[in-house]
Amino acid sequence: MQFLLPFVGVLGLGGVLGYGAATFLKTVTKLVGCIIGIVFILMQLLAYYGFAEWHWDVLGHAAGPASAAAKSGLPVLWKILTYNLPFTGGFGAGFWYGWKH
Repeated sequence: MQFLLPFVGVLGLGGVLGYGAATFLKTVTKLVGCIIGIVFILMQLLAYYGFAEWHWDVLGHAAGPASAAAKSGLPVLWKILTYNLPFTGGFGAGFWYGWKH
């Protein structure tokens, strides 16, 4: 049993750090989602009352490159979060758990 103690310690630390990182990212993405929602509602209010007119086709076309950049950034984020970690397995498990719960 003594030979398992270092592995349990490393997996436990990695799990705690992964959980914390996932909780932080989840909170930040929810905050960004709320801000985007508020901006959208304000834009729609301005359009409804005749203060502004939005060309959604042009805005959607302009957002295409940003969407592609966000998708390609996820592997880079994972590389940064797990850089030089000896306990990537525990970190990954903790991150998954934190993101799901």
